[in-house]
Amino acid sequence: MPYRHAHWYLLALFPFIGMAFWRDYLSHITTASIEFHAHGITAFLWLVLLIAQSWTMSRDRRELHRTLGSFSLVLFPLFMAGGASIFMGMADRYAMGSPFHVLHAPNLVWLDVVGVAGFAYFYFEALRLRRKVHPHSGFMLATVIFLLPPIFGRLSAIPMGVSGPETLDRMGPGIQYANLLTAALAFLIAWRRGKHGRPFMIAGLLVLLSAVLFQFVGDLPAWEAFYARTAALPTAPFALTAGLAGVVIAYAGWMAGKRLVPPAPMPA
Repeated sequence: MPYRHAHWYLLALFPFIGMAFWRDYLSHITTASIEFHAHGITAFLWLVLLIAQSWTMSRDRRELHRTLGSFSLVLFPLFMAGGASIFMGMADRYAMGSPFHVLHAPNLVWLDVVGVAGFAYFYFEALRLRRKVHPHSGFMLATVIFLLPPIFGRLSAIPMGVSGPETLDRMGPGIQYANLLTAALAFLIAWRRGKHGRPFMIAGLLVLLSAVLFQFVGDLPAWEAFYARTAALPTAPFALTAGLAGVVIAYAGWMAGKRLVPPAPMPA
């Protein structure tokens, strides 16, 4: 089976996740906003699901693998809704003048836009190709690539010497280094997988695209003005719309996978 040991690599991410999100989320989890909970919980559950899926296949537990996989049909729309709520929360903090968000939110949102779009496409492809083990597992595991820039970006605050409001400007280069590191990791996996490395190659290219948008579009005055206006939009309908889009994507991927099944031969 491909990616037989993927669950161990995914488990190794959790200490880094703890360090990355300790200050802004985990250390005050009881008072964090609902959008942080929605995004954090759904992203955490997605990683747990991928770990379980890798482990079940490595143990040849195919029925359990399929049963757990069906949970993704519910989790994916919730992840989309959580991502949309984070988008709106960042816009609110930008409009309110939060120092970090004033400096970086219009740039960071491009990472979210490209990441969520890539995540949705990869999940659709994983469902569509669910009976082809290499592309299915590749597209599912490559969704993790879009979760890495926020982790590495926050961790970059340590080597970049970010210690308070007066050093927040150093986060921009740190986030870009995180994007480059993530893209390089995706390309390395793609190279090692050979002809089956296409999902990771696409993921790496999308991360580089988000880095370009971060650098050259995020600071444009027209974009900043437009982004500030999105803070006036209500969060709940926006998140609900994203969740419904997730339902449509999941349904479309599932039905597309059914169409790939060859018809049964006619009796003689």
